[in-house]
Amino acid sequence: MSKFTEVLSTKQHLSVEDKIKNSLDPDSLKDFMEAMKNPGITAASICRALKDLGVEVSVMSLQRWRQK
Repeated sequence: MSKFTEVLSTKQHLSVEDKIKNSLDPDSLKDFMEAMKNPGITAASICRALKDLGVEVSVMSLQRWRQK
């Protein structure tokens, strides 16, 4: 593999969805998806819970995901 390809592979970013899906265990992912569907749970609360689990995402990213 060339040096360029090695460096390029470290610069590629996962989508927010992929980052969360890759970071959570199946049960946590299911609970996360349920929380995203529940308008009574704020995106900020979800964001803080994810941060506590080591997943760094922004509130705005979660809000955009909810609008899809």
